[in-house]
Amino acid sequence: MSRLKRSRSKAEPDVDIDMVPVMNMFLVLIPFLLMSASFLHLKAVNTSVPVRAETLSEAPAEKDPKITVIVRLQETGIRVSALSDALDEAQLKLLAATIGKDGGDVYPFERMIVHLEEIKNRYPSSDTMIVIPEQSVLYETIIETMDAARTSKNHPLFPNVVLSGQVG
Repeated sequence: MSRLKRSRSKAEPDVDIDMVPVMNMFLVLIPFLLMSASFLHLKAVNTSVPVRAETLSEAPAEKDPKITVIVRLQETGIRVSALSDALDEAQLKLLAATIGKDGGDVYPFERMIVHLEEIKNRYPSSDTMIVIPEQSVLYETIIETMDAARTSKNHPLFPNVVLSGQVG
């Protein structure tokens, strides 16, 4: 057996692996990959989520009731309505409006702002608006609506804008 061990050990010479070419390749490859990498930049739009109230029966009647304005972006134009626990249906119907497109694909944001200013003047403590776009409405249009509803002529209209999907 000792004779087999000697013959095997003599047959296998010591081999030194040359690692310099591999190291040179990584030395060039790593900076190239870092320079060609694109880093992701995210932007966020501040929105809030509607909160369900538990009980409102014990709340005292307010002098200035709060309303929530609902803006529906449709293919034909903008439909504005309102919700409130303090107002009845007849008063809420007075706040509703349908603002149609003049022609083309441009939404009439100026007329929407005028209507929102009238609502804000009637109910100054109101600060929440819900935007409900149809699926065909472009992202830029949704953002323009949210920006238009937040401020008008350097005074805030509805700073709490909630983005919602169609229910039902």
